[in-house]
Amino acid sequence: MSAETFHEEPKVLDTLISFDEDRSTNDLLIKREQHIPTDWLSEMAKMKVDSANQKAGDFYHVASIPTAVCDALLIHYGFDVMTAPVRETLRMLNRYALDHFILTNKRI
Repeated sequence: MSAETFHEEPKVLDTLISFDEDRSTNDLLIKREQHIPTDWLSEMAKMKVDSANQKAGDFYHVASIPTAVCDALLIHYGFDVMTAPVRETLRMLNRYALDHFILTNKRI
């Protein structure tokens, strides 16, 4: 992909999966973690405020959801962010107080 495609390289917040054993039951434990930096959250809040002055065109950035949040919504609620309509995804984020991943105050 050319450097002209993006204004800057996208930042990927990778997930960490680790394995452990529960010594009392000998069960395998799978632990998923994802560090979400506070400066990234601050940038998301700034984008949300700035969205009021942006025109919505064919492509409009409405959310930036970490992989760990997508996985948790799927595991706990059976909600697949990747296949759900955008409006339903925004409703889910609001319902579970995850609205800091929503990048606009505009009605979608």
